Amino acid sequence: MPEIHSALVTTFLKPENQEKLRKALEPAEVVFCTPYDTEIIAKAIQKADVAILNSDVDELILTGPNLRWIHCSRAGLDKSAKPEIFERGIILTSSSGRSAPALAEHALMFMLGLTYDIPLLMKAKAEKRWAATREYSLKTGMYGKTIGILGLGKTGCEVARFAKSFDMKVLGWRRSSEVPENVDVVYSSDRQDSLQSLLEASDYVVLCAELNDHTWHMLGEKEFDWMKPSAFVVNMGRGELIDEPVMIEALQNGKIAGAGLDTFEVEPLPKENPLWELENVLITPHITPSLPDREERALDYVFQNIEAYRKGSGFINRLTQSGVYTKGKVKS
Repeated sequence: MPEIHSALVTTFLKPENQEKLRKALEPAEVVFCTPYDTEIIAKAIQKADVAILNSDVDELILTGPNLRWIHCSRAGLDKSAKPEIFERGIILTSSSGRSAPALAEHALMFMLGLTYDIPLLMKAKAEKRWAATREYSLKTGMYGKTIGILGLGKTGCEVARFAKSFDMKVLGWRRSSEVPENVDVVYSSDRQDSLQSLLEASDYVVLCAELNDHTWHMLGEKEFDWMKPSAFVVNMGRGELIDEPVMIEALQNGKIAGAGLDTFEVEPLPKENPLWELENVLITPHITPSLPDREERALDYVFQNIEAYRKGSGFINRLTQSGVYTKGKVKS
């Protein structure tokens, strides 16, 4: 079994959790520091065979000649998914799923907010205007509608679970053809299934997919053409999953009814971006309220992967070749 000899840890941890991690890594020499302690990192990385990072993999980390496993305490690995990782045979894992319930809540907030036209109600409140119009009374709720979830990882499956409480029909898109709990129909990229049927049927399209070369701009012109004019789009993944100018045009021209967006192609979202002016768009600044046990949930992945490292197999959230992202600089 391979043993860990030297580990660099740059994650922010409570003292008791730092001690638990130190013990889990024994008998390795462990260096704890912050991501900003570049001098300490530059020295420690020369010995480390394992790095547990608060941030993404950068050029300084890749100067480590002995690295065998890197864990990023991140949901997505798109900024770290460099070809060099595979060329050097380094194992790369993430903490994807640590905030899945909170992200699913966030998606649900967008769905409800768009359904109930919260922008209209907030505007009416600011104007002290009673907005009980016939047009508003004709709106229909979420109950019994169809949701299409793009990406059925931990967050996508949580969204599906919440959707079932509204008795929704749940369609999902993922790489494999396996159908998870709470999902009625799966469209598989491995089977080369088209997104057309899912998008044509969905009242809500929720993006939870990871960003890689295969999912970049997965919603473009033809995909928006397939959607219902009454459909809402929610993005809880990465901004680059959507061709943003095409989406803006679809929102302006009534091809879709609205969008709830937490991520964007350029962040912070520039003041001149038309999305700020659209009344049918809800915007949050790529931030979701934390779970009370988020740190512990993230550490669980680290502990399980320490055991996997020693066994030589069974890594959770391991980057595969299909997860490499080379389309452009990630800004989200």
